[in-house]
Amino acid sequence: MKRIRTIALGLALCSALSACSRFVPSSYTRVSAHSQTKSEQVDTNVVSVGDYAGLRRAIRDFVRGGVEHGVIRVQQYAGDSLEEDLAAAAYSVAREDPAGAYAVDYMTHECTLIVSYYEIHVDITFRKTQTALADIPYVSGQAELERRLHEAMDSYDSVLTIYAGFEQEPDYAALAQEYYEENLGRLMALPQITVENYPQGGKTRIAELTFSYPQPARTLESMAQQVADTIRAASVYVRFRESPWEKTQLLYSYLTERFTYTEEQTQTPIYSLLCEGMASSWSMAQCWALLCKEVGLECQVVKGLRGSADYWWNLISLDGSIWYHIDLMQDVRSQSGLQLRYDEDMTGYYWDTEAYPACPAPENAAPTTGETTAPESPETPPAEEPDAPQEPTEETPDNAGSEAAGSAADPTLQNFR
Repeated sequence: MKRIRTIALGLALCSALSACSRFVPSSYTRVSAHSQTKSEQVDTNVVSVGDYAGLRRAIRDFVRGGVEHGVIRVQQYAGDSLEEDLAAAAYSVAREDPAGAYAVDYMTHECTLIVSYYEIHVDITFRKTQTALADIPYVSGQAELERRLHEAMDSYDSVLTIYAGFEQEPDYAALAQEYYEENLGRLMALPQITVENYPQGGKTRIAELTFSYPQPARTLESMAQQVADTIRAASVYVRFRESPWEKTQLLYSYLTERFTYTEEQTQTPIYSLLCEGMASSWSMAQCWALLCKEVGLECQVVKGLRGSADYWWNLISLDGSIWYHIDLMQDVRSQSGLQLRYDEDMTGYYWDTEAYPACPAPENAAPTTGETTAPESPETPPAEEPDAPQEPTEETPDNAGSEAAGSAADPTLQNFR
């Protein structure tokens, strides 16, 4: 009997100690994140702090951890006013910290005195973001930013979110434009980029870049494949021609016999020209450069003016040293055939002559009369060969003189021809 009483007394003491332990505050306790199940709704995130820095750190950790309801306990506070510091800390995290500014919709807090300590309940409502906080990469500099941007454009992603560790705001649109123009045969559209910074004007911030494309990613990828097939077919078309002049003529035939081109600006310019027959001077010059590169011809794109309007055309070298102007858009408009032009023939065109190779007429050439014959090539087959390309002559555009009048006196063109 004595043994039974001893056991009963021991059980009673254990039960009493267990009940009392519930009222002893823990110095630091973190419980699992908020759950939707009824059995887990009573679980909270509990943190003990003693100053303003601790308050702010605890609330920031709630935000970054996606905690909807967190509890902060304060026993001895090193500050003048706990309630004022709590409000300031909550505002700082929700509106000034990058994670809070990006993810928090609104936040409420309540401070209650419980015998010997304060208990603070923090409730956070998160907004629906396009990227989870845990998935946002930290980007410290230009090189890493460009790599991330290029990867997003390669995949036609709709959004790129980064934690920006650099102070100066980059020109995202210019970076995208540069990469797009370097990959015209592969990227079918330049995205329109909208940038939101969280917080606005912060030295450190989360930057959310939203990309807008004219077509879904799968459609653009299909377009890219059609463009690649079309460019590859050009090399097959000229594979039995060896001289640069013959290849140039056949490329012109390959391009112009595909469509009766209409002049139109589109958001998928390379695809529109090669696969739909819609062209502009920019897309015509860029596509001609892509075709020349495919078959091994040396070619450049020139950006300048024709009349008073922005205009693009090409320079091509047929022997490695002598360059010629080719305005493919004008040749298609006038249906005059492929024309090779010298600098002297470019009446009404203006460009930075220091940025591109010179194309002077030969010294022994007759005075320019508005027509330029194609260069002689020792590899050109005899004229009687049925499929030998004929050497074209050049015609100066009819409206070149009138277009020049509006630009000749423009002081911004003083470094241009």
